[in-house]
Amino acid sequence: MNDAALRTRLDAILLLLATNALLLFGVGFRYAREITVGVAVLAALVGYGLVRGRRSGALP
Repeated sequence: MNDAALRTRLDAILLLLATNALLLFGVGFRYAREITVGVAVLAALVGYGLVRGRRSGALP
C-alpha cells in the first residue's frame, strides 16, 4: 500500500472518529449536561498538558 492510499484511509478514519465524538457530545449535552461539560474540561486539560509537555521537551 502506498503513502497516498494509506493517508486517504487514515483521513477517513479520523473523520469518522471526530464525527462519533461530536455525536456523543451532542447526546451528552442533551441528557447529561454536567457530566459532559466535566468530561470536555478534563479532555481539554489533558490535551493542554500534552501540548505544553511537548513544547518544553518533557515528552518524546
